[in-house]
Amino acid sequence: MSNIRIGIYGGTFDPVHLGHIRSAYAFLTACQLDRLFIMPNFIPPHKAICRGDDPMLRLQMLKIAFSPLPFYDDKIIISDFEVRQQETSYTYKTLEHFKWISDDLTILCGTDNFLTLEKWKNFERVFELANIAHIVRPNTFDESDEILSVKQRYKEKYNARIVDVPMAPIDISSTEVRERIRNHQDTSTLIPHDVRAYIDKYDIYGEHNG
Repeated sequence: MSNIRIGIYGGTFDPVHLGHIRSAYAFLTACQLDRLFIMPNFIPPHKAICRGDDPMLRLQMLKIAFSPLPFYDDKIIISDFEVRQQETSYTYKTLEHFKWISDDLTILCGTDNFLTLEKWKNFERVFELANIAHIVRPNTFDESDEILSVKQRYKEKYNARIVDVPMAPIDISSTEVRERIRNHQDTSTLIPHDVRAYIDKYDIYGEHNG
């Protein structure tokens, strides 16, 4: 087993957007990762997915989004691990798999996920297996009392290892992207052009896919 620094960035990516891409690069840089595995869930445990969802299409959109970017070949890996499991995607199971590769694992969490970590299945195992990278504004004094309190509780109660990933806020949601696509609106400031072309080609978010 090696001690290379491995980052894991999971999510639905339905679809992947520029906020996801910026988060990935902020994570890669802030944590000085040797490898970053980005993987779509097969079935997310805490989020509804669109009617007609196809995890393989979400996986392909990730590959398209990251393929032309620097470091893709040697640091960022689009992983089909959770999709191949064909079951609800639980983070602790993913971490147990990657623990065979390295003892230095870090998972990326946005604030919503960070604040609800204790609701995850076998969350104590997650704290045991990995560092938690939390995306914050560059000025960490902007953090709310709730976030600071939760951080302290995680550290004291679960011996959590928490790393801050500074990133300027970007106001994009996959829900907004899907809505714009259904309404045939421009998404050039939200998702990569090649991803939009792929979505349009296969009508991924057409009316029948709700």
